[in-house]
Amino acid sequence: MKNKRLIALISILLLAVASYVLGWSTLLTVRGIEVTGTSANLTSQVFKGEKLARVEPRTVAASYQKYDFIESAQVSRNWLTGKVTIAITERTPIAIYNGAAIDKQGKAFVPHSGAEKNLPLISAATTADAITAVNFFKTLPPEITSHLTLLKMLSGQAYQLSIDLGDRKLQLRWGTATENALKVKVYKALMAQPENAKIRRMDLSAPHAPIVK
Repeated sequence: MKNKRLIALISILLLAVASYVLGWSTLLTVRGIEVTGTSANLTSQVFKGEKLARVEPRTVAASYQKYDFIESAQVSRNWLTGKVTIAITERTPIAIYNGAAIDKQGKAFVPHSGAEKNLPLISAATTADAITAVNFFKTLPPEITSHLTLLKMLSGQAYQLSIDLGDRKLQLRWGTATENALKVKVYKALMAQPENAKIRRMDLSAPHAPIVK
């Protein structure tokens, strides 16, 4: 009986010491904070000198995910060094749709780095259509994408491209995303012809019978 009481007393004492060390002692406090994966100036949710045991990883991660450009945040604590690491994963913008950047999941957000300057401008009825349009955009060669100012999805998933050539603007009716390799070949051939130096419209929806105006 005495042994049981002694064991119980020791257990309670060890629990009390552990609770004090974790929750109140200055031995286990936050000594360093590292945020990776972003260059954004984010408000810190963890502070030096704070009790390490009171840093709740899920709560801290959720506080960073309130920023729309952050896809996820992972928080870890190093009990030996007192260092808290916050690994940020930013959303990757793929296009501008309805005045905002969207990622591959169709999530709209405002990038903090200005990366949206080089993104294609998409006009489509739905976010799903906008993502489909981006995937089509990725199949086009630099000769087209480098001058593209607007990619518009029309009804029936046909495309119309607005191209800025500097001295003139070209409306390129692509049609559906079929026979793309042939359409690109025809586009290059037509643009290389001197008599087409001033055309402003091109219709490649039927690549074997293209129309220029």
